[in-house]
Amino acid sequence: MLKLESYIPWVCLVVMIGMMALIVDIATDRKLTTFESVILQVFSLSAGLLGSYLLGKRTSKELIQKAVRPHARSAFRRLISLYRSISRVATTIEDSKPENERYKIAVIKAIVIEQLNTADDALEDWQDLDPDSVTELRKKLKDDTGK
Repeated sequence: MLKLESYIPWVCLVVMIGMMALIVDIATDRKLTTFESVILQVFSLSAGLLGSYLLGKRTSKELIQKAVRPHARSAFRRLISLYRSISRVATTIEDSKPENERYKIAVIKAIVIEQLNTADDALEDWQDLDPDSVTELRKKLKDDTGK
């Protein structure tokens, strides 16, 4: 589904072309005054520049995401492996809590928490580059861990 923002560059470019057609139409009927000529050219140039800028910005973002996505997949596989590994360690810790070894368990829990924080930070890094894949990965991780 296309958003309103995706139409704005095209509208600007159509306005620019329309202004150019208007300039040609008026100029064939009569000589334009200097003021008319400048105003029409400024509007046309502004619409063209704005449309080109917005279209270029959107296109470059799409191209960057396409270029980054293959690299993101391998990083996501490592993150999934890390999350699953840490989840297994956390489950093992919870299942085997002897009362006399509280200190050791606290240290192991701290390690697990730091590993999870590292994985979360990595996901946040990828959020800017490939938000759709990160959302999909978070859903998959939530389904796997039940949290």
